[in-house]
Amino acid sequence: MTIKTRNRLNFSLFIFSLVFLVANILFFLLALYNKSFSLEIYQNNASSTHTNFLIKYNPLIVFISLYFEIIYVCVTSYLLYRVFEKTQATDISYFFLFLISLIANSLRIWLPLFNMVNTYSNLLLFCGNCILFSKLLMPVSLLFSVIMSGVEQRQDLEKNIVLLLISCIFFAKFIPLNTANICMNFEVDYSYRTVIKIAGILVIIATLIALFFQNQQHFYTQLTTLGLALIIAGTFFLFNSTNILKLGLSFILLLFGDIYYLRELHKQYLWND
Repeated sequence: MTIKTRNRLNFSLFIFSLVFLVANILFFLLALYNKSFSLEIYQNNASSTHTNFLIKYNPLIVFISLYFEIIYVCVTSYLLYRVFEKTQATDISYFFLFLISLIANSLRIWLPLFNMVNTYSNLLLFCGNCILFSKLLMPVSLLFSVIMSGVEQRQDLEKNIVLLLISCIFFAKFIPLNTANICMNFEVDYSYRTVIKIAGILVIIATLIALFFQNQQHFYTQLTTLGLALIIAGTFFLFNSTNILKLGLSFILLLFGDIYYLRELHKQYLWND
């Protein structure tokens, strides 16, 4: 993949996420105008018994977090375009896939916007598949950004990206969804949840260990390891932002994660160039 092609993809993702954000704002305003927007069903189905406002379940916070998720993709995709515009950074091509997973995950916002609970519609199935796709793509895209970032792997970049996308789409399509159960974070429930969660955690641990030893081998600072760990933790809280505390933590972790990871990665490529 040439630098020009990668820049076009990053800029296209920025434009798409921006349009997606505006469209969802318009959907929300239209739902308010038609008086069809309600989060009551999520509040009634909540199993949380916490009374502290910081940790108490609030479906409105989940709804707000999904807009923040889209805004994060907008800002970060633009940073990738501007900061790495002239660097041959293979890592960024896989980080692009990570942002794709966040956009796919943000389709949770359509469940309340279009009142899809208990509808069992094709749109609900589509959203459920996209959400599951995001859970599969997020950890492996970050793993590949570390283990496939070397110069010798650049010739296989396009093949690896296509392989990752097709594999995640395949599993997301054939893992059964439980559309009768909508989780507190507006997520369509799916089978093998525990297995997928454990596998994702193991992949993330392997990613951070690989990055740590990679930095040590090349005498780089461990700020990229710290930054990536913060991004992963922030994403976890963002995917599960059911209260004010989790949303606040996701904002702080993703902010500092981007600062440490992207800034230090850019310095590394400037040094090598």
